[in-house]
Amino acid sequence: MEVVVSERITKFVYDAWFLSEPALHGVLCGHELKENPSMPIAVRCGRGRIEYNSQILKTVNDKELEEYFRAEVIRIMLKHPYQRQPDCPAVVRSIASNIVLTNNYKFKTLHLDNADNYQLPETEYFEWYCAKLMMPSLSQGSSLSDKNNGLPNKNNSQSDNNNTQSNNKTSQSDNNNNQSDSQEQNQSSDSLQKSAQSELWEENDFERSRINEIIENTTSWGTLPGDLVEAIKATLKAQIDYRKVLSGFRASVISSRRNLTRMRPNRRTDFQNLGSVYKMRTNLLVAVDVSGSISTQMLKKFYSVINRFFKYGIESIDTVQFDTKLGEIIPLKKAKTTVKVVGRGGTDFQPVFDFFRESKTHYDGIIIFTDGCAPAPEIIGRKPKVLWIFPEKKYEKASADSLSKFGRCCTIEC
Repeated sequence: MEVVVSERITKFVYDAWFLSEPALHGVLCGHELKENPSMPIAVRCGRGRIEYNSQILKTVNDKELEEYFRAEVIRIMLKHPYQRQPDCPAVVRSIASNIVLTNNYKFKTLHLDNADNYQLPETEYFEWYCAKLMMPSLSQGSSLSDKNNGLPNKNNSQSDNNNTQSNNKTSQSDNNNNQSDSQEQNQSSDSLQKSAQSELWEENDFERSRINEIIENTTSWGTLPGDLVEAIKATLKAQIDYRKVLSGFRASVISSRRNLTRMRPNRRTDFQNLGSVYKMRTNLLVAVDVSGSISTQMLKKFYSVINRFFKYGIESIDTVQFDTKLGEIIPLKKAKTTVKVVGRGGTDFQPVFDFFRESKTHYDGIIIFTDGCAPAPEIIGRKPKVLWIFPEKKYEKASADSLSKFGRCCTIEC
């Protein structure tokens, strides 16, 4: 008698993990188990549930079934489905998540994407892999080489020989076309499956906090290796999305400008008076570190983020480059595609804060793009709102202790 898939899941996942894998079992029980026969993959997670396709799971053995669920629960514990959703296609997020999984856990039956498949190191994090996978040089997919070396049969008739050659070429061409079509179909199917894998992923503070609570209360990690446990525990530390930080920083310093308009009459006076329109504005000073320790790639990141400001409703920005001294103040009213960089000396934050204090323009706040390789500044007089933005996490980690007392710190993840 055939065993129902749901019974196999109960026996080889829920029951088996109850004693041997308490950490995995706790996260598993915190999610709704739901059958989804329409999805093209065996198991996936997101939105507080774990979905499975019983038709696919019927074709795998019990160990494979268990590892499908193990992979998704580890993915949940790393919180890939619930936080840090990079701005990239779903297929890229799935591949990046798979690489992180295989970096930290050796599956016995599952064959997930790994770092070697894309010539990438095995020591990086989710967002880093997403950014690298978006680079054209890492895109996969090459046509199959022609391996048909068949020769036509020799006949006494030259006409027959020509016909045979012609037919053989046609057959060879058809084989090549079939190989190409088959490869395209396989690539399309693989892409569809990977897109479906992360289809339910979205930032969810509630789910993230629930998983954090389970992790914090876990005392036994079962068979999970120590490196993976450390990676899971590291996710308890707050991850800051620089886009949200920028949006929040803008909101904290923004002011309103009231204009009268006939297009919006004042209803409280029976339309006798003009109405009001409030346009948002803010005076921000954006300082870009152009010292010798800042690479060209870092500068590209910095100015890419600056161009995003105009999407947040900011009308104009005063930008300035600095190393040991301040450069020219350049107002920006729209995104720039090319920027001239001057400086490349040492780094000193003090000129930026001195200018803020002495400037006739009343700036609402300062945003500083830097690698943090400089002494902390001395604040005299009015303390500004400051946001420090670093190009990579390692720079934030090295500088946050000394600079966070002046303002908030975040990293450009991707």
